[in-house]
Amino acid sequence: MTEGISGDLPVSHDDARKAAGYVLDYSGADGVEVVLTGSRTGLTRYAGSQIIQNTVQNNVKAYVRVAAGDRTATATTSQLDQEHMQRAAASALEAASASPPDPDFPGLPAPEQVGRAQALFRWDEPTAEASPQQRAEGVKQILDVAKVDNAAGVYETSGHSFAVLSSTGIDCFDAYTRSVCTCLVDTGAATGWGEASSHRKAEVDLEAAARRSLDKAAAGEEPSDADPGTYQVILESPAVATLLEYLSYAGFGAKQVLEGESFLAERAGQNVASPQVTVTDDVFHPRSIGIGFDFEGVPKKRVPVIDSGRATGPVTDLRHATKMGIDLTGHGSGSNEFGPYASQVVMEAGDRSLDELISEVDDGILVTRFHYVNVLERPSTLLTGMTRDGTFRIKNGEVAGAVHNFRFAQSVLEALASVLGVGRELGTVAADYGPFGSTVAPALRIGQFHFASRTSH
Repeated sequence: MTEGISGDLPVSHDDARKAAGYVLDYSGADGVEVVLTGSRTGLTRYAGSQIIQNTVQNNVKAYVRVAAGDRTATATTSQLDQEHMQRAAASALEAASASPPDPDFPGLPAPEQVGRAQALFRWDEPTAEASPQQRAEGVKQILDVAKVDNAAGVYETSGHSFAVLSSTGIDCFDAYTRSVCTCLVDTGAATGWGEASSHRKAEVDLEAAARRSLDKAAAGEEPSDADPGTYQVILESPAVATLLEYLSYAGFGAKQVLEGESFLAERAGQNVASPQVTVTDDVFHPRSIGIGFDFEGVPKKRVPVIDSGRATGPVTDLRHATKMGIDLTGHGSGSNEFGPYASQVVMEAGDRSLDELISEVDDGILVTRFHYVNVLERPSTLLTGMTRDGTFRIKNGEVAGAVHNFRFAQSVLEALASVLGVGRELGTVAADYGPFGSTVAPALRIGQFHFASRTSH
């Protein structure tokens, strides 16, 4: 049994080694890499203040990448027996042989070249073994606090395991658990939002998330109009996390730098944010949820992409680190098209409570979270989106009542350049796009944030 884990894993290290062993010496291939993923996810969904769905999904997948000279291709299978693994290898070899040459292929990484990854094992047995009954009891806790007829959200408990093995000697394995709750309270006159996430379900305060959602909704009734324009704003942790996710997507990867799409292409080494702002990709941060290596088996490194306001550099995979002659950081996404990706983004905490940040604003806006966010222009980090589930006016250092939601058009870097205060409480926000990745963020006081228009609700 894997060290630090006493229960059943979706895929064990022994399972992965056995499956990969069927193909690592596949005849005709110059190199073979196998990435195995397994997940066991329990999800309880509620709406109208009652449970409407409970699902349990068990998924296993093997990605077999075969190299034939400088040509590569990948085939997948959900069956780990010898027949299916070798069938995937045969398909990958056939596709690689028919593919055009790839002069930038750096070869499969080897331990003597990239080092050996150390597993993090952020695995919590009670989270991995949580039953539908336990999740139902958790939803009851939420609804007992929410006290409305229209609360909705999810409560998830899951376990995930990952392995990378290759013919060059890569052999790494890691696993983590994750628990996520969300709560949207709709009073009919206003909505409010609360959420929490951790690798331990015991650290997910269900009642606090529900209370926060209820308080937001109650305070949001009878909103007034506020004119569009540029305001000083307080962004709570979920809103900050959204901006950081999109900033990472738009420009933290070396491929975007190489293609001139990232702000780092022109501004590396320059001050791009307030000195109070440090943003890293850091899977080792205690609030992050993830594994200690990338999808090539390269050990992950902590990467400060913005260090005390200064743009310092992208995250890399082997292909782009080799091509650009820069450090390898272990951020291979498994996709040449997408390139390296920062999936555990962390903004360092400051020294202010949320109440202290609000008290320092004479006239501004408090934003709970954003939605419908899209990238308008990558190099300038210009985004658009809307506020949601708790938008309030701040007057003379106090929350002065709800306002109708805004649509914003704002450069993330320009917002970060005007940061006037950073919260000391960090929130972990689970990725929207799947179980891999997390964003850790404080609240921010931002000097200038542009709202382009307001909505009718």
